[in-house]
Amino acid sequence: REKPVVLCGLNIYFCGSPQGGVNDEITLTAYITIALLEIPLPVTHSVVRNALFCLETAANEKENHVYTNALMAYAFALAGKEEKRKALLGSLEKEAVKKGECSW
Repeated sequence: REKPVVLCGLNIYFCGSPQGGVNDEITLTAYITIALLEIPLPVTHSVVRNALFCLETAANEKENHVYTNALMAYAFALAGKEEKRKALLGSLEKEAVKKGECSW
């Protein structure tokens, strides 16, 4: 049996890793938060609220992988946090390589 991943104080048993190949705590938190919001759990649910707090802290405090920023932007969009979504999409736009199409 695998050891749990601790996400914002919760023990989560996770099989495999998310698409994109990044499997740090912040990326996993964003991935799971998206799943919870798509159920849909309300943003007032304690697990969702705590996960969003972790994501907000991570978005403000450190540089993240482009895939992590994309996941966080989607999580904030689902949660109705437009300012956070706009800020992350702005950072993605700055990192984009533009040669006809955008890529990261």
